[in-house]
Amino acid sequence: MPTAIVLPAGATRTPLPLNIVGETTHVLVDARDSQATMACFHLVAPPMSGPPLHVHTREDEWFYVLEGELVFELDGVAHTVAAGGSVFLPRGVVHRYQNYTPRDARLLIVTTPGHFARFFEALDRITPPGGLPPMAQLVALDAEYGLTTMGPPMGPGDQP
Repeated sequence: MPTAIVLPAGATRTPLPLNIVGETTHVLVDARDSQATMACFHLVAPPMSGPPLHVHTREDEWFYVLEGELVFELDGVAHTVAAGGSVFLPRGVVHRYQNYTPRDARLLIVTTPGHFARFFEALDRITPPGGLPPMAQLVALDAEYGLTTMGPPMGPGDQP
């Protein structure tokens, strides 16, 4: 039987916050909490941070921008999303996002089903501080979790 969880500000369901492509990530809900139905993450995206171009085959994702502004590229089309805006991505949508502003952005990500938290934990173990893991390790991890990395993160030339 699942139990309710209450987390104080700044807490995470992992021993420490995770480093996901240079973004500090707190796991707020993981598969164990939700009978694997969903996972929820709070990320702090520093300037010029964001994931590489990728696609999920197993998860739908919902993003909610809490603070700042992010540029999302969805199937090749750029969308600027400011605080209070959200993006829903059914599995199969090729995507990435980038913080082009000089300030940190904060966002929530919810994935369904919830096993994606395990991908983030594994990614944290192979990611150097503030960077991306070696491509060979990322490709192997992707294969295990049903993702495909298709290109680099957005760069200055990709800004709309």
